[in-house]
Amino acid sequence: MKKIKQCIYTIILLFTCVVASPFIYKQIWDASAEKKKAEKLPPITLDSLSQTATTTSSDVTTVPSKEQPTSADSTAASSETAATTETVTTTTTAPVQTFVKSDPSYFDDALFIGDSRTVGLRDYGTLKNADYFCSVGLASYKVDSEYIDGNNFAGLLQSKRYGKVYIMLGINEVGNDFEYTINAYRSVVDTVKQYQPNAIIVVQANLHVTPEAETSSISNARINYLNSLMAQLADNKTVFYVDVNPIFDDPNGNLREDVSGDGIHFYGNYYPIWCEWLCMNTVAVDNGQSAGGQSTEQVQDDQQDDGGQPAAQ
Repeated sequence: MKKIKQCIYTIILLFTCVVASPFIYKQIWDASAEKKKAEKLPPITLDSLSQTATTTSSDVTTVPSKEQPTSADSTAASSETAATTETVTTTTTAPVQTFVKSDPSYFDDALFIGDSRTVGLRDYGTLKNADYFCSVGLASYKVDSEYIDGNNFAGLLQSKRYGKVYIMLGINEVGNDFEYTINAYRSVVDTVKQYQPNAIIVVQANLHVTPEAETSSISNARINYLNSLMAQLADNKTVFYVDVNPIFDDPNGNLREDVSGDGIHFYGNYYPIWCEWLCMNTVAVDNGQSAGGQSTEQVQDDQQDDGGQPAAQ
């Protein structure tokens, strides 16, 4: 009897292997094909960058379903299923803005506001002449209460005159209700306008994540939709929108796996490329005027009158 049971178990095991083997081989084949596809992508280097003008146009936007998580204040990645989506057509009619190439000195009077991605830009990037208000986990609804290096947001904005203010927030709140999030984001922009009325404000699109880093609350579909709402804040007069994603995306619109270790943040050697792209896509400033319509010399004089400190090195 014992031998009969062993034979039955052996037959069942063999049958299971025969049935399951096609699926296993398919998974291996697909994984191998994806790996080979990724290996064929050209490397991203400073020499390979070409100037990319950011424009707005009629577009098809993937909108996440209305059943949204209420909290996602973390950039930790997992393999959960991405949120259900539906496709709708949206039209953006803001005027097209031409961006120009500038040298790094353009950022002498710049302030960068952001989360852990901006922390990486500060630590590994080349724009050391700019100021930074950034921390891991920072979100638009937390900016007003955050203290960084002894300064709160309002205090920093009052400490000196800025010509340009770059903002990238959203990855830590992309799982929240979109209306709540975009209202908080708009509040950040309004605060900058209040304290820096002459500054150009540049809203940066949130960077995509790799497919492996997508979860039910952090997905590229949700990131794209939040980015589309952020783009609507731009009037292309004082507030502008830029999107570096095409430089670092694969053909499917996901963050390339070879530029990130955790699927969310760049390897250190890619931040200088992001900085170079920012230099190649700056808002045009006419006749040597700073972003706020003042000459560079006038801005520096005003900073001294206001007791401002030189930009952090």
